Amino acid sequence: MFLPRQNRIRTLVVASLLVMLLATTMGCSASKYGKLTPDKGVQQAFQSYQILPNHKYYYRGVYSRPTVIAGISQNYTMNLKMWVPIDAESKDFKILIDRVSLQGMGNQIEPWGLIISDQQGNKVGIWYSALRAAAVEVNENRQIVKLYPITRAAIGEQR
Repeated sequence: MFLPRQNRIRTLVVASLLVMLLATTMGCSASKYGKLTPDKGVQQAFQSYQILPNHKYYYRGVYSRPTVIAGISQNYTMNLKMWVPIDAESKDFKILIDRVSLQGMGNQIEPWGLIISDQQGNKVGIWYSALRAAAVEVNENRQIVKLYPITRAAIGEQR
């Protein structure tokens, strides 16, 4: 009589562990946030002042020291107050890129070019900054509801 109870307890423990593992795996695959992915082509596009068609450009920070420039696909909207629209045809566009490029002067951190992707992996836009991490969230209406740089810049080589 003692053995069947132990078997039931073992079965219950194993089943509980499997449910927790399944819940954890599902939680990771259904992430609420998008991501930034390094891309040398994006870096080169910014450094050569290339304007991507069907993108609207924004910067974050103050005009004299912007921290990030983002180009957002016209398929998405961004109405976040901390992001300032840029006319990509204006001289300000080049000035802001130059100022972001100066972020790395005198140290090992240089601006990165990154692709911004939503939670499903769809390309939302591009990113240029020495900051290479951000919280990215896009709602079901293709509105960017979060695009917050993580202010700790990482040092390393782009791939």
